[in-house]
Amino acid sequence: MNYTKTRQDDSKKKLSGSTIKIIAIIAMVIGIAATAICDRMLLRNGMADIGNDQEAYQAFMDVNGTLFTADFILQMIGSLAFPLFCFLLVEGFMHSSSLKKYAASLGILAVVSEIPFDLVYSGTVFNPSRQNAVFALLLGLGTLIFLEKAETSLSQSSLWIQSTAKVLIAAAACILAVFLRLDYGIFGPLIIVILYSLRNRQVFGMALACFLMSTTSVMLGFLCFLDIIPVIFYNGERGIQKKYIFYAVYPVILILIYLIVLLMGLGSVQIL
Repeated sequence: MNYTKTRQDDSKKKLSGSTIKIIAIIAMVIGIAATAICDRMLLRNGMADIGNDQEAYQAFMDVNGTLFTADFILQMIGSLAFPLFCFLLVEGFMHSSSLKKYAASLGILAVVSEIPFDLVYSGTVFNPSRQNAVFALLLGLGTLIFLEKAETSLSQSSLWIQSTAKVLIAAAACILAVFLRLDYGIFGPLIIVILYSLRNRQVFGMALACFLMSTTSVMLGFLCFLDIIPVIFYNGERGIQKKYIFYAVYPVILILIYLIVLLMGLGSVQIL
């Protein structure tokens, strides 16, 4: 790959890729737990029945205000996860010794995680209305592969042709994300393309990605701008090389959280 990193005084940067991955995993776990447990508790307590009735809303908040606030805070923390995973995907794409193995690993993880994901979010073993976020990352990886091929094959073409090809590839990925009902929709491939396109200006790229992410929810999304901090201190090193352990975390966490949901008697409450 044609890629050269330029960083100023990397010796002062302490965060490796594995450290950022751990941060993303912690945020992910918190976000999943908030959605799977807190949302179910709020729905069981009648949140879906409030509608536009202000008196019903006030009565509900009098009883459930603390839980609602806790859920809100945890959801904000959870919003940190996806942009960081997208950032790590771009890093993995640029430094992977075998993109085929990388794609195969993501594909297997996406398939293995789908049933636990459906159980957590819908209480059923199969729910076609929403696919887990690893599929979004896999689509993003495929998009980057096509973008790189376009850069190589069109290197002698005009800038207009190159730009048009890249826009069409990104647009096709967004359409596919919506058609397949992937988690995060068009924002998955868009964030990944932004981070890849601005790979030589990583902090600015993450800031732009966070801005895009924040548009998904004005109330929840603004906290994701904290993702800029790990990128500022990223030293470009891989860190702990235990990728299969990291891969196993997602489905295992989903299974464990679903077991907690069942133990709390919340299995019948659907959040999708």
